[in-house]
Amino acid sequence: MEKSLVNFVAIAIFIILSATALLHAAWGFGLLWPGYDQQSLVNTVIGDPNISQIPSLPITLAVAFAILAAGVCALWGAALIKMPLPNWMQKTGVIVLTFIFLIRGLATYIPNGPLAASVEPFQTLNFIYFSPLILAIGAGYAYIWYSTKGT
Repeated sequence: MEKSLVNFVAIAIFIILSATALLHAAWGFGLLWPGYDQQSLVNTVIGDPNISQIPSLPITLAVAFAILAAGVCALWGAALIKMPLPNWMQKTGVIVLTFIFLIRGLATYIPNGPLAASVEPFQTLNFIYFSPLILAIGAGYAYIWYSTKGT
């Protein structure tokens, strides 16, 4: 039962992060959804009052690749795929991703924290949707690590 749950968590993380990576790549190529122009898109998905347009294509593709790689790491951490890399890299990757996602998720809820000056609608979307999902992904990585630490 536990192995199937670990597999489910890893596959769920991979699917969510793959969709997120695809969306980031699409923004780099000019997709404005869920906005209607550059500023509304930035206000919805970045929320930084000092940014007025989506970063350049190379930057958005690099972010998309990093997000996709994090998703692949979930599969690798659960031993659903194999990679020609040392076992310590697998374990370290899962632990590092656990902390990255948990810290990013928690940052939203810190008064006067790094995301406190976010603009709307990002601030509300982040509080209600983005950060809880990010925290769940961080917890998923923690579960993958915990469940596979003896292997």
